[in-house]
Amino acid sequence: MESFDDIRPYTDAEIPDAMRQVAEWDLFPQMIRFIYPNIDINEARARILAIQNIQQFQSTVMNDAIRRIIAETTDGFTHHGMHHLRRGQPYLFISNHRDITLDAFLLQHLLIERRGLTSHIVFGQNLLSMPIIEVLFRSNKLIRMERGGTPRAFYNSLQHLSEYLNHLVVDQHQSVWIAQRNGRAKDGIDTTAPAMLKMLTLGGKGDPKQTLHDLHLVPISISYEWDPCDAMKATELLLSRNGAYQKAPDEDLKSVVTGIIGHKGHVHLEIGRPIMPRELEPTNGEELTTHVARVLDRRIRDGYRLMPTNYAAYDILNGRKRRGRYTQRTLDTLSARANALPNPEARRILLEMYANPVKAR
Repeated sequence: MESFDDIRPYTDAEIPDAMRQVAEWDLFPQMIRFIYPNIDINEARARILAIQNIQQFQSTVMNDAIRRIIAETTDGFTHHGMHHLRRGQPYLFISNHRDITLDAFLLQHLLIERRGLTSHIVFGQNLLSMPIIEVLFRSNKLIRMERGGTPRAFYNSLQHLSEYLNHLVVDQHQSVWIAQRNGRAKDGIDTTAPAMLKMLTLGGKGDPKQTLHDLHLVPISISYEWDPCDAMKATELLLSRNGAYQKAPDEDLKSVVTGIIGHKGHVHLEIGRPIMPRELEPTNGEELTTHVARVLDRRIRDGYRLMPTNYAAYDILNGRKRRGRYTQRTLDTLSARANALPNPEARRILLEMYANPVKAR
């Protein structure tokens, strides 16, 4: 395990020191007021300092935080598909990616509530801009994914990550969450990157097909009725298309906070059927990773829960109105969100973001 010290989460032995750093954080009172609004700050600090391992931290503080987020910022959280998971079987969950942190943490909440366990989570190093954020994330089984560097260094970091993921799932029987591609699907189109699947095969002990089989791939679909970051994503896509976009130093942190505190409407998480061995057989001469990416895409698309906002955006763009799929209030709210953007192209991008899942069906 020492060879993975640069990317692994904390061990249980490191948790007491991590909790001390959390308890001494300048923003600790604000965090606690959100999670435990009726608890005295000194009592809350004592609770944090009493935590001795990751299981304690995740089953109390982290899970209580997700409960509060669901209660305060959604109109309900539903889920389906837990029956696909066998007890004691580790999985590599491959998820569509809409919110920087909540996509993974909502799955952790569900796993804790139903199984008393969580998975590891692969996050990009760009989210670890503040030391305290790294402390909180590594206390939640974060696995650090390096980005950038020379092509050779980047390849080596991917192989290193792959070796660790295979070690966790195959040798340690621990589950892992990873996004289906690098970065969020800002345009609302969920596609699996064959390069991500290729990365997974680099650290396996068998041939690529056997490695993917041994990882027990499970597709995850998460759907948000409202995206709190929709205007930010539309603006970024517009600037990127015009070649003028450059991410601000605090932009990822702003997206994290906005995604957490912003209103999301109804949220649904679908756990798809695990990928079976026969589904790992390429057809028509396809590359293995291209074929498996298509299999995952179908499963993730089929598990996506279309929301009233998706239908409303599609109808606005296509000059139609279907009864029973959404209310006039949804239509008006969506139009207002789009019209708040000063650029007509950005307005269309925002609507396409919501409409694209309908087009994919």
